[in-house]
Amino acid sequence: MARIGISEQQVFEAAEQLLQSGQAVTVSAVREVIGSGSFSTINVMLGKWKETNDHRRPTDAPDMPESVARAMRQLWGAAWKEAQDGIKAEREALEAARRDMERERRDMAAEISRLETENAAQAETMARLTVSLEDKAAALDQAEKAETVLRIENARLDERAKAVESRAEDLKQELAELHRRFLELAETRREGEEKPAGKTSKAKPGKSDPG
Repeated sequence: MARIGISEQQVFEAAEQLLQSGQAVTVSAVREVIGSGSFSTINVMLGKWKETNDHRRPTDAPDMPESVARAMRQLWGAAWKEAQDGIKAEREALEAARRDMERERRDMAAEISRLETENAAQAETMARLTVSLEDKAAALDQAEKAETVLRIENARLDERAKAVESRAEDLKQELAELHRRFLELAETRREGEEKPAGKTSKAKPGKSDPG
């Protein structure tokens, strides 16, 4: 079965349709409107059409009907109002966001100031604690040295105390010995004093010498 080709009339009508709709008149566009035909055949026929219509532009389309223009104006007005409402809402949202950011910035600045003050106070406290620790460390060192001296002194005093105790024990023994000797001497003296007195009392009754 022979293949049915396209006619110049079809190509011309398709080109005119494209031109009136404001589209570019090309081989591919014409073939898409027709729905068939080879590119080479369409190109030859379209060339003939362009020889007499090349001066025409898509702007040569007929005036828009009033009903369409009115509908377009209404559509444009609605779109413009919607756009304005959207812009207003967006501006309000941006203003709210700006206020929120400003409030957050103030809050952050206040927090930074508070942290800086707190850090300064902590640094001051740390400095005082450092000085206090150094003082306590020095005092502890002095105390340790004093304890060492006292320990040595106590050891010496213990030795002296032991020596004194030993000497006291010796003196106690010497005193006991002296006390014993004193008692012996006292006894010896008492006995010595008692003997002559006894002899005298015996001699008196026996005295017979007249002279």
